[in-house]
Amino acid sequence: MDNPTNLETKKAALQLAGLIYGVSLDGVIDRNEFHALKSWCAEFEPLCEQQEFQQLHSKINPIIQDGKVNAEEIEDIKVIINEFLDDLGARNGVAANLYFLNGIFKGILASGVVNTYEMYKLNQWLEKNDHLKTSAPFDEVFSLIQEVLEDKKVDNEESVKLKAYFNTLTDSYLVIHPMEGLC
Repeated sequence: MDNPTNLETKKAALQLAGLIYGVSLDGVIDRNEFHALKSWCAEFEPLCEQQEFQQLHSKINPIIQDGKVNAEEIEDIKVIINEFLDDLGARNGVAANLYFLNGIFKGILASGVVNTYEMYKLNQWLEKNDHLKTSAPFDEVFSLIQEVLEDKKVDNEESVKLKAYFNTLTDSYLVIHPMEGLC
């Protein structure tokens, strides 16, 4: 069975993987998204006391701390985090997908704008993971995204609604359901 520190490592890595996915959905890493990546490094730096996490952090942090992150570096980070998650065996289960989705939401929210292209890309991820449709909060997310994309665009009202919903999930759901089934 995993110890609490290992579970925190998995949670942090899955959230980073989702964050990277979320900030790169529209192909542009803006200043706010860059700051979201820096915040991840700062938030989870205390886990560096664990050697396993320190190895991940030591590869990711220099890329992010150099002042900018380009498309090639995003791809480098994806490779690093994917190898790390594979080594941990942390990709399976509803909880793993929940932490990844939480990271996606944080990445989307980082820019301050929820746009149509990002919602189409999020919808593609949801469709690829349609086995989650019966699990909360995925069921709600599937429905909301389908409703928003019905007219093939995200208008201002829908953008506000999506931001509020994503904020609610990132702020509360993981506190209420911490790491269930992650090990």
